[in-house]
Amino acid sequence: MWQSVLAMDGATLATVTVKALAYLASLMSAGSALVLASLSALDGDTRRMVRRLGVAGATLAGVASAALIPLAAAYLAGGSWAGAVDRTLTGMVLDGPAGNSLAVHLAGLAVLAGFFIAAKAPRFFAFAGAAVVCASFAFRGHVLTEPRVLLGALVTVHLLGLAFWIGALAPLHRMAGRADPVRAGAAAAAFGRRALWVVLALAMAGGVLLVLLTGNPLDALASPYGRLFAVKLALFASLLGLAAVNKLRLVPALLAGDAGAAPRLRRSIGLEFAAVLAILVTTAVLTTIASPDMEG
Repeated sequence: MWQSVLAMDGATLATVTVKALAYLASLMSAGSALVLASLSALDGDTRRMVRRLGVAGATLAGVASAALIPLAAAYLAGGSWAGAVDRTLTGMVLDGPAGNSLAVHLAGLAVLAGFFIAAKAPRFFAFAGAAVVCASFAFRGHVLTEPRVLLGALVTVHLLGLAFWIGALAPLHRMAGRADPVRAGAAAAAFGRRALWVVLALAMAGGVLLVLLTGNPLDALASPYGRLFAVKLALFASLLGLAAVNKLRLVPALLAGDAGAAPRLRRSIGLEFAAVLAILVTTAVLTTIASPDMEG
């Protein structure tokens, strides 16, 4: 597995980098919309910050996602950068699943951008835009195998849960650094109540996806795909551990007015973001150089 990672050529490395950036920006934008629509405990300044993050995320996600088209053409050309500007190859990519996914993705990002920019857009647009953005990832890759509908639904649910988690990190980090620890604790507690269902959805969807894609998860550990997935699961477990510390120790301390809990919560949220970033990079590597049916 590690030999494959270390042996990536320039085009493959660029693809992994841009994919990870597209994942992060897309989920940040979708998650920001979900947070605005579901967490009323955020203060006015924080909500405005989340809107700015959402617009920036939607813009960056659109650019990064579009950049994956010429990078896919370069891959078809055997890793040659000449393929990235070859109209025939880029046309083939656009006519295939990647092009369909991009069209759906950009439509969802446009809905999200409209929600962030409009002063009083209905919450429906937040949920709809986030759902379309997350569902767009089900239009390409291993999800196109059977049972396609079930795989697509599981991917969408899995990404919606992760998006909500990612979208909450920046506003909670900001509020924990402000003067009112009790209000920050209330916002974190509201997120924690919803996060219980998010964790359940993430775990169930991820587990079923692993079984459907690999057949036998234990046997899959012998393949590069299975080992990379195991790394992803380990990172997710660390994320859950940090979240548990936040919920059981730091948030109750904030609600009790303990100002010393605020910097500890901010550090913990920073570590959560690092774990999320590592998960997204691992996913980008996973979807670029490995597949469920690869042998070790």
